[in-house]
Amino acid sequence: MGIPEIRGTTESCKHCFMCRHACPTFLATKLDSHTPRGYALLLSEIDHGFQSWTDSIVERFYQCSQCGLCREDCAYHWAEDEVVRNAREEIVAQERTPEKVRSIASSLINGRAPSGRVQVSWSPVSCSPDRKNADVLYLPGCAARDSHPEILQAMDSLLGALHADWTVLGEEPCCGVPLWDLGYSAEAKAVAKKLAQNVHDLMPRILLTGCPHCYRSFKELYPAWGVSLPEGLSVMHASQYLEAQIAQGLLKPRRVEGFSRASYHDPCQLGRKMGVFDAPRRLIETILGSPPLELFHSGRMAECCGAGSTMFMTDPSLTRRVAEKRIERMREIKSTVVITACQNCKTAFQAASSGEGSDVKALDIVELLAMAL
Repeated sequence: MGIPEIRGTTESCKHCFMCRHACPTFLATKLDSHTPRGYALLLSEIDHGFQSWTDSIVERFYQCSQCGLCREDCAYHWAEDEVVRNAREEIVAQERTPEKVRSIASSLINGRAPSGRVQVSWSPVSCSPDRKNADVLYLPGCAARDSHPEILQAMDSLLGALHADWTVLGEEPCCGVPLWDLGYSAEAKAVAKKLAQNVHDLMPRILLTGCPHCYRSFKELYPAWGVSLPEGLSVMHASQYLEAQIAQGLLKPRRVEGFSRASYHDPCQLGRKMGVFDAPRRLIETILGSPPLELFHSGRMAECCGAGSTMFMTDPSLTRRVAEKRIERMREIKSTVVITACQNCKTAFQAASSGEGSDVKALDIVELLAMAL
C-alpha cells in the first residue's frame, strides 16, 4: 500500500486541522477534501478497506499542486505532498489515472510537449544548437519551449549580450519531474536518463535552466534517482546565473522605469523546495532601483500559483481559481506587475488575469532583464 514510512504520515495528518489555511487549493475551493487532512482521511479509509479508489477520489488526488506549503507550515514537517505523490503511484499502477493525466504522461514519455504538440524546434540567434564543449548549455524546459517563446527570445538576447559561449539541445527531453509528480515514477527516471545522456554528450561546464522543476531535478532528484550528470558540472537557475554576471560586471543593465509597483512571486519549486530566494530579488532591485514589493505570504511561506504538478494542464479551471487568490494578494499591496522565475507560474497568472479590465501583468524575470539591455 505504498511506502510505509510515507504512508504512516496519514495517521497523524488525519487528526489535524492546523495546516488547512496553508493549502492553496482549499483556499480556492473551501473543500475539506482538498486539505492534507482530507487526503489523509481518504487514504486511511482505503488502507483499512472502508473505501476503494473511485473516479471522484482519484480526481481529488490530482487536484493538489504538491506545492509543499502544508509541509512548511506543519510543526512536524510531515511530508503530505509526498503522501499525495505516493498515492498517485498507486493510481497509476491500478490504471485509474484520468484521461488528461494519461495524455500528458504519454506526450512527455514520447518526447512531445506536455500539450501533446510536437516539440518546438528552437534555433537561437546567438548560438548553434547541439554544440559540444560549450561553456553553457541552456535548457529552457519543455513548457517554456511549448508556450513561452518570449522567454526563450529574452534569454537569447541576454546570452548574446554577454557574448557567452553557449548552446541548446535541438530536441530537449523532459527532465522527468512532471512525470514523477503525476505518479509515473519509472517513466520519470527513464526520460531523466535520456536528458542526462544528452548533457554527457555535449559536456558543458554550466547547465543553465530557467525552469525551477528542471533545476530541482538536476540538483536534488537525479542524485536520488541514481541518474548521473557530468562530474564537476555546475547547475544554475537563470536568476542565479544572470545575477552573478551583473555582480561580476559582465552585464550592465540600464535602469527600467515604470515598474514601481512590481511584486515578486516565489515559485514553489525554486523557493520553498530549493531555497533560492535572494538572487531573483537582487536581480530585480538592480533593474528597478528598488526591491520588489513583498506579498503578504512570500519566501518559504509563499502561496502557490496553482500551476504545480502540471495542474495548469490537468485542471486549468482549478488552477485559475488558485491563481486568482494569489492575484488578490497582489491587489492588496496595489501591485500592477508580478515578476516570477517560473514559466508555469507565468502561465497561471496570465490565465487568471486575462479578463477584461485586468490590472495585473505577469513577467518572467529574464524578460524584465532583457528590457534593460
